[in-house]
Amino acid sequence: MNALAPLVATVQRRPSAAILVGVPLLAAVLGAALAWALRGDDQPSAHRTPAAATATAFAVGDLELALPDGWREVRSGPVVPGFDPARTRFVASVSSQVAFALLPPESPTLLPAALAARQDAAALAPRILRAGDVQAYHYVTAIGANRVIDVFAAPTTRGTATVACSTSVYELGECQSVVAGMHLARGSFLPPSPDAAFLERLPDAMATLNADRATLRARLAQAATPAAGARVANRLAVSYASAGRALRPLLGAEGPARATVRLLDRLRAEHVSLAAALATQDRTGFARAAGTIAAHEARLAKRLDAWQRSLPR
Repeated sequence: MNALAPLVATVQRRPSAAILVGVPLLAAVLGAALAWALRGDDQPSAHRTPAAATATAFAVGDLELALPDGWREVRSGPVVPGFDPARTRFVASVSSQVAFALLPPESPTLLPAALAARQDAAALAPRILRAGDVQAYHYVTAIGANRVIDVFAAPTTRGTATVACSTSVYELGECQSVVAGMHLARGSFLPPSPDAAFLERLPDAMATLNADRATLRARLAQAATPAAGARVANRLAVSYASAGRALRPLLGAEGPARATVRLLDRLRAEHVSLAAALATQDRTGFARAAGTIAAHEARLAKRLDAWQRSLPR
């Protein structure tokens, strides 16, 4: 089924729900589910680079490192706030120790929130590093009183590929070679940008919202009484609130991402208004809320389509 197809439902006449008759409540467009959210982006990565014959491969989840001989897996390494020990692997060379993980997005910096919270504003101004085929934010961060590490965060459709590199003796390109060796078993790298963390989470947030909308709108179309319809409309409002809450911590400066979340907030409020109109059997308020929902759903569909087109193909 086309993910962009509208969900249109009609409300059947029932003696106890006369307010529902003839009002185009469910003519609102269901909204665009990003194609990569629906398929789960579980296809093999098109950018996967085979390891060279002299390289050693290490992996954690869908993130893989192909590193030159001389690197080995170790049991421990840099302890970095926000890295889950159960999902982190460590490698070391003669002079460097590396922790690497595929982390969920937690802040627009692409750093784990626990690490970002410890940095001052200057430290949170990254530069973009290109190493091989990978682009990543590069941070120099303080861990403890006298310890500085390099952290590289590359956004992907599977989460943030994150490398923390600590060197005892500085060697030009040592940490960058680790970043260059990153590739994905599934998914794609995204270009670093203020909206990258938002884009990492958007597919899951929209997939959850779309599933809720499909179920709850079907129930709304079958509501036998205004009171029953009001309860379902309030649950729809909660679904929009949940989607906005999941995305809001990842917003950067003013721009399309903030506009997308504002639409989710408006749709939450409009479903609350819809529920209130149903509960009080206010025909005028009901029609007004339904029409506003339809208009804002159409705008949300356009914004999601624009996000889809902005992604690497």
